[in-house]
Amino acid sequence: MMANFYFGNIFLIALAAIGLPSPGFASGESLPPEKIEVLPIFFVPQGKPDPSDAQKSLLMRHLKWCQTRYSELLPEKTTFSMAAEEPKVYKAKNKLEFYKLRPEGGAPDMAGELLDGLGMTRYNCPYIFFFVVMNPEVDFPGGGGRPFNGGYNTGGGLVLMSSFSLDNHPYFQSTIEHELGHSFGLPHVDVYGYDMSANPSIMSYDLKHRTRMFEQGEVPAVFMPEDLRGLALNQRAFPGLQFDPVEDVPTDYKLSDKVVSLGPMKITGHPDGVSVKTVSGEAYESKVANIVQGQRIDPNVRTADGVVHYDPSTMWHSEKTTDGWVSLELEFPYEVELSGMIIHSQHTKTYNAAHKANVSVKAEAGVLEQVAEQDLVSHDDMVRFSPVKGRYWQIDLQGKPAAHVTLRGLQFFAGDTEVFPPLEPAHP
Repeated sequence: MMANFYFGNIFLIALAAIGLPSPGFASGESLPPEKIEVLPIFFVPQGKPDPSDAQKSLLMRHLKWCQTRYSELLPEKTTFSMAAEEPKVYKAKNKLEFYKLRPEGGAPDMAGELLDGLGMTRYNCPYIFFFVVMNPEVDFPGGGGRPFNGGYNTGGGLVLMSSFSLDNHPYFQSTIEHELGHSFGLPHVDVYGYDMSANPSIMSYDLKHRTRMFEQGEVPAVFMPEDLRGLALNQRAFPGLQFDPVEDVPTDYKLSDKVVSLGPMKITGHPDGVSVKTVSGEAYESKVANIVQGQRIDPNVRTADGVVHYDPSTMWHSEKTTDGWVSLELEFPYEVELSGMIIHSQHTKTYNAAHKANVSVKAEAGVLEQVAEQDLVSHDDMVRFSPVKGRYWQIDLQGKPAAHVTLRGLQFFAGDTEVFPPLEPAHP
């Protein structure tokens, strides 16, 4: 039950009264929201003052300017949406000293505390919580931002700022542009080989970008092509945003071939995701964990030069089988209703395909109940079955006897909605 939200100076118990979904809303624990919006919140640790009207107005002025900045830099004047016209005020369960001593400046605890209060999970939350932590003495917590589940288009996220920074730092605006970029999934520019201290991107630390209250910095920051590509992958936050590798990349610019994403947060009281184990071995430096909520699902390609496209960091390669069968056991963080999954097997259009899939769910008393038995007609094939709920699942795959099976990934679906997706949206 949510008990500590305030709107203005009025104590509100009913979530509907502040325009937020009620606990246990229909999307379920695992189904992702259709849309992600930024929700401004003053997070008030015990013993700290409530925000003043002036602080509330100042925060909203900054966020609306940030909206405008994004619209000026993105195609078709695209920008993020706000979930409220004025900030919410959350009375925290603990003193500031508690959060200071916790990992990551208390970010996992703050996120978990509010998710619990709203009756939401990290997967169905439709918000990026923009927390301004009331702390008039010092700049704690320092600015930070992350997507809850990592990657792009996987759900909500978190931005952490301090009220000290809001009140005292003239570069508050340039900081929130940067930290919101992280919450939408963008990494720092150095992961693409660029200089963090001298780069035009919002995702750099170039001091020339620093704003002076509501004046632009010496050199206003922009989104470089890798940033545009990343934001276009986050369709829940930027619906309709498209990245054109011709139009959006200058002729003298070398676009990075790789898409880099941030990893998921640890959130107190909220399980991390899907886990998978196998009795069929992990060969050639691969890990079976790569195939659920992994970095990406690589395409099954073979180029004219005959290069083998096997990546042990994104795939699972079984040991050699005797009868051709391999087995996977999956545990979801909650009971989830599925109606299909895509099996991405084989690599380089040549090696280690699976030709048949049996899917089972563990019923009460631990008994396996088969829900699908299907021949795989392609190497990116959807296995469909009547909707069934379960937390524990088993997938048995048949390859060639005395050979291996390679999986490039698994995708899970509830109807047409993908749940627990990879960090980079899959393009089978």
